[in-house]
Amino acid sequence: MSESIGFIGLGQMGLPMAKNLLKKGYNVFGFDTNPTAMSELQSFGGNVGKIEDWVYNVQFILLMLPSSTIVNKVLHEILDAHTFDKHIQQDSLMIIDMSSSYPSDTKKNNRILENHHISFIDAPVSGGVKKAIDGSLTVMAGGTAEQFERSKRLLGALGRNLFHVGPIGSGHLMKAINNFLSATHLLASCEAIQLLAAYEVHPEQAIHVINQSTGRSGSTEYKFPNFILNEEYNSGFSLDLLRKDVEMAKQLFAERNAATHLPELVFEKFNEASQVLAKGADHTEINRFVSTYLLKKGEFQ
Repeated sequence: MSESIGFIGLGQMGLPMAKNLLKKGYNVFGFDTNPTAMSELQSFGGNVGKIEDWVYNVQFILLMLPSSTIVNKVLHEILDAHTFDKHIQQDSLMIIDMSSSYPSDTKKNNRILENHHISFIDAPVSGGVKKAIDGSLTVMAGGTAEQFERSKRLLGALGRNLFHVGPIGSGHLMKAINNFLSATHLLASCEAIQLLAAYEVHPEQAIHVINQSTGRSGSTEYKFPNFILNEEYNSGFSLDLLRKDVEMAKQLFAERNAATHLPELVFEKFNEASQVLAKGADHTEINRFVSTYLLKKGEFQ
């Protein structure tokens, strides 16, 4: 008998991840506030319904949600549903938070869930929509070694690179710093390419040279060719979500009194961009924002 999985958060990342679980033979119960996403999962073979309808039918619940605030709210809803009918017997439940949450919130949630005898790990992912679709995400997990081993087969249905990075909260810590680096690379690359263009070095040629040199990064190797140079700006990951992740990293540096201003500077630019660009803008559109200040070309068009 295949394991049953609850999947909460069927967005651009969550929906293809839930579909991959169905492809691998898992029985998936999905929930999202977007009825269209619920219908799509159901048409693909998944079950849909409110959390209280299926919470006792699953061995794992995966969360793929936009923020810690929403994760905290959903966990309380799960607890309310889970304790409503106490006479129902259920094998030990594990909740896996694959969102980009604050590590401090994750540790608090772990203590709460432990009191209810529910296992909890954080296992955020990296790789974007493309890798969510083909099941080749990188997964960075925080929790005990035993919890990681228990969840490893399930996580392996979603990702190709699985890492146990430390105790609870370590996965979310790792994800925040990874996304801070990604944002920093992207911002620096946009400024560099636009400056080179001002000196009449063609952007495509500049990217080609950089990608054969030591200045290359994920931004120059993947984001520029696929989303920026062609002005498609459709990576599937929003500017607001990356801004949130950079703000989280900024807070983590501040909590350790780290002697650096770089996180603040990067956050400042992404925060300004989120106020200038259209709501729902793709994170690669930071390149469009850079053009408004780098060479003083004027207001954003």
